[in-house]
Amino acid sequence: MNDLDLVPFTDESGGYGPGNPGRHRRKKERSGGRTLVALAVVVAVLGGLAFGGWYGVTKVRDFFTADDYPGPGNGSVMIVINQGDNVTDIGNTLFENDVVASAKAFVNAAADNPDSTSRLQPGNFKLKKQMKAEDALLVLMDRNNRESGPRVTIPEGLAVVEILPLLAKATDIPLTDFQEAVKDPAALGVPEWGGPSPDKLVLEGFLFPSTYELTGKETAQSLLQEMVKLAVQAATKDELATKAKELGVTEWEMLTIASLIEQEGIDDDFGKVSRVIYNRLSQETGALTYLQFDSTTQYWLIITGKGRKKIVTDAELKDPDNNYSTHVDRVQGLPPTPIGNPGDAALKAAANPEPGDWTYFVVTSKDGHSSFTSNYNQHLANIEKCRQVGRC
Repeated sequence: MNDLDLVPFTDESGGYGPGNPGRHRRKKERSGGRTLVALAVVVAVLGGLAFGGWYGVTKVRDFFTADDYPGPGNGSVMIVINQGDNVTDIGNTLFENDVVASAKAFVNAAADNPDSTSRLQPGNFKLKKQMKAEDALLVLMDRNNRESGPRVTIPEGLAVVEILPLLAKATDIPLTDFQEAVKDPAALGVPEWGGPSPDKLVLEGFLFPSTYELTGKETAQSLLQEMVKLAVQAATKDELATKAKELGVTEWEMLTIASLIEQEGIDDDFGKVSRVIYNRLSQETGALTYLQFDSTTQYWLIITGKGRKKIVTDAELKDPDNNYSTHVDRVQGLPPTPIGNPGDAALKAAANPEPGDWTYFVVTSKDGHSSFTSNYNQHLANIEKCRQVGRC
């Protein structure tokens, strides 16, 4: 109606303007016709607005409303929720298998259920086809609905060459398929920062340790891709990139540090082991610029087919072919690559070293705990404790 007030009208001379009161009164006999015209315009405008409003609301509703089946569904289909899948990943899997009418309907249902984030879990689930998205969500949230099936558990700290036989045995996929797949880390999802340079990517460190549900449909490449995906997620969450910058290392170096932490201590000591590494990396001269970790030589023994050993020898530490030895006069600073595949706890410790001035540590108890010090003489005394408990 305000728009109608802005419509100009003519005076007797034909010009546009409000006229004057006298002239307006003289034309009073024509006001009835004008009223009818104005009323017709108002009705038309209101009618148009009403139709436009209904049409617009309908279109907006259609835009924001996701397709959904009425349920309850029919038949059955086995759905695999992989470790690390988010709600959108799960919604896409359900849509691709015709469990839900759209991935968005499932995402909306999950958003409306405050318990969905904590209760959705990896596993194999039998669902019906063409279910209502809310019903499908409830099935996946119930742990009792998870089908028992084959799985493979990869412990923290294993090297790639140790992991591949475990995967081959659990899946019945030939080991040679895995050995061929690992030749192309980029195809498996290793990011550009995952190596000494973008054109020299390394898979070590990117096979995330976890328990993986198997369906029998995996290929060597698809299973390795899933493991790499989880590793990248773990290595980049909680602003690890920011932490790396604050600590003066790259993401690649932080992953390598995490792999060292995984090998050098138990979970309780991870934060202190991390601090020792950073303290030694910050040294400018002297013996302490070398990590002097036996675990790096242990890794070299593994990848060269010599296997794990309880205690490495002095000859192995000084072997001229050992490019992973971090002892004096060998590799200074970090080893060339990660020395295994770290888990969440080691990654967290690499990003959050405990405050301290420690530069030495050694295992001094049978349960694996270490003693830390910045005093060399105290370290020598701790080594004697290590021998007494049979850990050195």
